Amino acid sequence: MSLRKLLIAFLCVFFIGLHCHADQTIEAENNAYRHNNQGIIYLKEKYYFGAIKEFKIAIDLLPNSQATAVYYVNLGKTYEEIGYPELARPCFEKAVSINVLCFDYYLKLAENYKKLGIVDEKLIEFQGKTESPLNEIMVGLLFIQKGDISIGVTVLDEFCNKETNLLITTGVKEYINKITKSL
Repeated sequence: MSLRKLLIAFLCVFFIGLHCHADQTIEAENNAYRHNNQGIIYLKEKYYFGAIKEFKIAIDLLPNSQATAVYYVNLGKTYEEIGYPELARPCFEKAVSINVLCFDYYLKLAENYKKLGIVDEKLIEFQGKTESPLNEIMVGLLFIQKGDISIGVTVLDEFCNKETNLLITTGVKEYINKITKSL
């Protein structure tokens, strides 16, 4: 009987000891990734409040990473889905500023500007910004959103011819092919 009590006491001490020495390192990147995934699940389930909260937590956990651009886009998509494109706008703008070489973010931003009815205003703004060749992408997309597809495609094609070595150029070319096939 005493051997049994000794074994139980040993096992209790052993398991308590394991818990005390566990690695409690918090990894913000992994947690942000998990919160983003939970937000996507909530978005699919149309639980928008939960999705917004999860995307915001992911952003707060990892504010200065290229992966955060994805979290901002997901938050923006959620806002648009519930009918608040004005809340989505800063999310898409932030995503573009974090990851300037992702064409899809420019496209989401241009589409958002169309939903807000500010394409003409933004077109003038981006035509005045000549310091970065990436602004030409927004100019081309805004022309397309405005309905001037041939001008927009021409601007995007000129960008591709000038900036052949950029990673974003592949996405621009694919978009041009998609647009021209639908004409």
